[in-house]
Amino acid sequence: MATDVLQSSFHLMAGPIPSYKTEDPAVRDRPGAHGRTAISRIVIETLEQVMPAGRGRRLSTHVSLAEAGIDAERFLDAVNRLEGRYQMRFHPSWLAGVSTCGDLIDRVAEHMFDAADRGAARAAAAQPSPAQAVTGTESDWPECDALEERLVGLEAAGLENPFLLANEAVDGRVATLGGRDTISFTSFDYLGLAGHPDVRHAAKDAIDRFGCSASASRMVGGNNTILDSLDAELADFIGTERAVMFPCGYGTNASVFNHLFGAGDLILHDELAHNSIVQGAALSKAGKRSFRHNDYQQLDSLLGDLRSQYRRVVVAIEGVYSMDGDYPDLPRFLEVKRKHNALLYVDEAHSIGTMGPEGRGICDFFGVDAREGDLWMGTISKALGAQGGYLAGPERLIRYLGFTTPAFVFSTACSPPNAAAALEAVRVIRREPWRLARLRERSELFLRLANDAGLDTGTSSDTPVIPVILGSSARAMLVSQMLLARGINARPILYPAVRESAARVRFFLTCEHTEEQIVRTVETLAAVVAATA
Repeated sequence: MATDVLQSSFHLMAGPIPSYKTEDPAVRDRPGAHGRTAISRIVIETLEQVMPAGRGRRLSTHVSLAEAGIDAERFLDAVNRLEGRYQMRFHPSWLAGVSTCGDLIDRVAEHMFDAADRGAARAAAAQPSPAQAVTGTESDWPECDALEERLVGLEAAGLENPFLLANEAVDGRVATLGGRDTISFTSFDYLGLAGHPDVRHAAKDAIDRFGCSASASRMVGGNNTILDSLDAELADFIGTERAVMFPCGYGTNASVFNHLFGAGDLILHDELAHNSIVQGAALSKAGKRSFRHNDYQQLDSLLGDLRSQYRRVVVAIEGVYSMDGDYPDLPRFLEVKRKHNALLYVDEAHSIGTMGPEGRGICDFFGVDAREGDLWMGTISKALGAQGGYLAGPERLIRYLGFTTPAFVFSTACSPPNAAAALEAVRVIRREPWRLARLRERSELFLRLANDAGLDTGTSSDTPVIPVILGSSARAMLVSQMLLARGINARPILYPAVRESAARVRFFLTCEHTEEQIVRTVETLAAVVAATA
C-alpha cells in the first residue's frame, strides 16, 4: 500500500523532475485551461460522492456546499479524498472561506503543485518529447514519452535513475552493486531468514521432492503437503481458525475485495492503504471511501452515517504502514467495527514477524485475540523470507475464499521451495526469539540516533520502517545518490507516492544490521542531509 514500494516506478516516472535549488519558491502559477477542466471534474465528482443520499442533484461550480447538504464532516471527507487523489495535504488556511464548489476548485488548482513542480512542468512542456524530436509528429504512446522525458530530466539534473538497481550478490545486509559492497537498507528481510541455513536447506529439499514450480493451481494439481502444512502453521502462528496460502501478496488484496464485496456493500480503507487494497476496491462494484490515516474517530463517524445503507461494510487497514513506519490503534478499530457490525480486514505484510513479543503481528503487539478480527492478510515475502501471500480468519470464511477467490483458483500455486522456506521460517521465529529482540534493538538505535541528529523521521515508532523526510523529490534522489557513493544503499520515495513536501529516503532495518553499520549510516546521512540543505 497512500502505498508501498514507490507506488510503482512507472507512476513516479510519469511527471517532470523538479529542479533542485533552481526554482523561486515565491512563483505561483495556476494550471492551464485543460488542467483546470480536469480539476473541476474531479472536485465536483468528489463532492457529489459525499453528498447525503437521496439528494440526486448534479453540482456545478456556483452551488454552495450548504445547499448541497455538505456539512463540515462531509466537507472534510471530500478534502481527505482529494488529498488521496492528488497526493497532497491541505493546510487549514487554504480552506478558509470555502463556501462553494468553485471555491474548492480554486484551492486545488492553486495549491496542487509546488512551485518547483510547475516550473519544471513549464520547461518540459516547452521541449519536444524524444519521439517528437525524431519524427516531428505526435507520439502514439504519450505514456512512453513521459517516461523518456523523466529519464532525460534525471540526467539533465545530474541525478541517476534510482530504480531497478541490480544486486550482484547479497550477504546478510551487505549487497554488491556495480562491483562495490554497500550496506543495504532496501530489504524487507527483517529477521534475516531469506538466507538462514535452515530455511535454505528446506527450500533445497522441496526442490528435490517437488521441483522448482507447483506447475498448476492448487485446485487442479498444484497442491502439495508442504502447502497444506504451511496453511496449518500460519493459522496456529497468527491465532486464527484457518489460513490459506496464495501465490502472491499483491494479487491476494487485488482479488479478494472484488470477489467478496459487491453491489450493496461498502469498502472503507485508510487513505494510506497499499495500492493493492485500493486497486482491489476499485475493481469491486461495492461503494468505496477512504478515511483519514489511522483516524478511528472519523471512521466511527462515517459508519454512523453510512452503515445502515449497506449490506456489508469492510474496513481495511494495515498492521504497519510501509511509507511512514507507523501503525493503527488496533483495539480502537476493533471497538468501532463491533459497534457498527462491520468487518475488519488487516494487511499484515509489514507487521507479521516484526510486531509483538513473539512476532505474531499487530494482535500480538496489542495483546488482542486474532479471532476478534475478521480477515488477516499478509505476505511471506518480507519477514518470512520467501514469496507469496495468505489469508487467515474464521474456518468457514477462509475455506470459502480458498475454493473461490480468482487469485487462488486461477493462479499457479506458490512454488515448493518458497512454501518450504516460509514453513521453516515460521518455525525459526519460534525457536530463535533473539532475532525479533535484535530487530527491535537495531530499529530503536537507528531511530534514536536519527532523532538525535535532528533528522525528520515523521511518525515512525516501534517498527523497522524509518523514513527520513527531506521535503522534495529532487533532494531525496540526491541524498540517496550521495549515500550510495559512500557505500550505503537506501532508496528515495518520491512524489506522487508521497506528497512532494514529504519526499524521503526510506530505511528498512533488519536484525542483521550491526550497531557499527547503523552508527556509520546515521552519521553519513546527517552529513549528507546537511550538505544538501
